[in-house]
Amino acid sequence: MIYGEQYAAEYARLYIAPWRAKHQRNLANLRRILEALGAEPSQRRWLDVACGPAWHFAQLPSAARQVGLDLSTAQLRRARALAPQAAFVCADMAQSVFARGSFDLVTSFWAAYCYLDDFDRIAQFLENVIAWVRPAGACYLEILLAGDVASFNASRYAGATGFQVFARTPDFVRWGYRDRGGEHLMTSPPQEFFTEPLAAAFDRVEAEHDGAFMVHLIAHGKHR
Repeated sequence: MIYGEQYAAEYARLYIAPWRAKHQRNLANLRRILEALGAEPSQRRWLDVACGPAWHFAQLPSAARQVGLDLSTAQLRRARALAPQAAFVCADMAQSVFARGSFDLVTSFWAAYCYLDDFDRIAQFLENVIAWVRPAGACYLEILLAGDVASFNASRYAGATGFQVFARTPDFVRWGYRDRGGEHLMTSPPQEFFTEPLAAAFDRVEAEHDGAFMVHLIAHGKHR
């Protein structure tokens, strides 16, 4: 597994510290979404899928009852230390782990679904996310589009970190990169792959590009 002990230990340096603007956007959006849900924080349930070291939970420890899902035991060890108020489950995001309607808010950041590397498995991830949201609840996904992947190697971030991506298909829908964790093989479906199912299941869907690489999808008002 890429996210073993050594790589998990480097995660904050690689993915938290260099992306401060993105993380501040995440926190501002999360505060807005949680406030709009209306319930008292102790009554809200928030699931973060592919939670990694639970950075978002640690920034908002009293915002909701928090549950993190991740496949990496090394990441979950760090998550438990960083966010001791939360509960954590070690499982595959493409598996049906929770009952329908279990959470007021379901989130997934950093386009973690790309690691599923298969359209069918990514569709199952999205189906799970939608199913796990309760009626009138919300979800917040960061997605990474092929066009942004294709431009990555010329970015300031690539220059600062030494990360370089490579195309596995000419359109960069299938792509990868190599670093100290090994070879990361990824798939990036188009935006409508996500927005169409979300629009069918929620009252309103926001889609905002952050000016770097991520599109922030926020869906409000899950249908009954």
